[in-house]
Amino acid sequence: MLVDWPRALGGPEAHGVLKLSPEDFRVDEEFSVDFSDDGEFDWLWVVKRGNNTDYVARRIAELAGVPVKAVTYSGMKDRQALTRQWFCVHLPGKHGRDWGGVMETSEGAEGSDSSWWRVERFGRHRQKLRLGSHRANRFSLTLREVDGDTAALDRRLQELAKGLPNYVGDQRFGHDGGNIEACLQWFDQGGKVPRFQKGLYLSAARAYIFNSVLARRVADGSWCEPLTGELFSLRDSGSVFQAEVDDEIRQRMAEGDIHPSGPLFGAEGRNGVTADVAAFEAQVFAEHRVLCDGLKRHGLKMERRSLRVIPKGLDWQHLPERSLRVEFSLPRGCFATALVREFIDA
Repeated sequence: MLVDWPRALGGPEAHGVLKLSPEDFRVDEEFSVDFSDDGEFDWLWVVKRGNNTDYVARRIAELAGVPVKAVTYSGMKDRQALTRQWFCVHLPGKHGRDWGGVMETSEGAEGSDSSWWRVERFGRHRQKLRLGSHRANRFSLTLREVDGDTAALDRRLQELAKGLPNYVGDQRFGHDGGNIEACLQWFDQGGKVPRFQKGLYLSAARAYIFNSVLARRVADGSWCEPLTGELFSLRDSGSVFQAEVDDEIRQRMAEGDIHPSGPLFGAEGRNGVTADVAAFEAQVFAEHRVLCDGLKRHGLKMERRSLRVIPKGLDWQHLPERSLRVEFSLPRGCFATALVREFIDA
């Protein structure tokens, strides 16, 4: 059920391969921590290769002898990547654990690379690490076997530095869109699903509806233009506000200070879109009634997500052997693959 969502700048300018090895997809949380050197929490700066965040959290819990719920993190990171992120372990007492030198390696299947994770530094803190605490992620992506016009790629990347559609990445929907299929079946047949799968299905459903709204606005060119009744998103903050579309709003949009927003579906709250935007989104909701009704039944409330994202520090370098390295930062919750799909078919 995966969809090839419409692109803002037309088809990709080239073909290439992403994630030929985990080192080709590097992600670092941008999160500065000042340890209090006391409290009940050990914070661990972990680099991992070929492991997902949930797996590492479970292994940390086992090593610390605590329940899995005692280990927290700010964001999920890709498995097929080389990533660095913070984990937090609730360990009451006067002293935390010495995490120096902690590392685990597992060999892959025949012909595949090994996976591993290790603690690079750690400290004691009185504050718990909560989901969504970091502000951004820094990406360094290397694309291999690139086949396309170099000048055209450069022009496309220059355009993307001004902003791109903030699609939720395909990884949210599972292999071949399996999370959406499973969610539809669950909503239709009812019953209980494990807590972790429940979270995946609900998140996938909201993402699918959001992408459907964004796709319509990309197709008609309004994804980066203000419409009547818009809820505007402040850049990188997640805060939204409603305002009449005037010259000031258009100027702030042009400068990238604010963006139009789209729905993370749920029951309507006090503030919602109106006029043209409300009518537009209602059409999409009607097309996905099973997902919308299911999300309401499970108590989700309407939230908003920016339709546009502007990468920070976007830079690229053409490398030998038909390779291209692209580096940039995105706010948390935004997907590097949303940028990649706009300039290359990988």
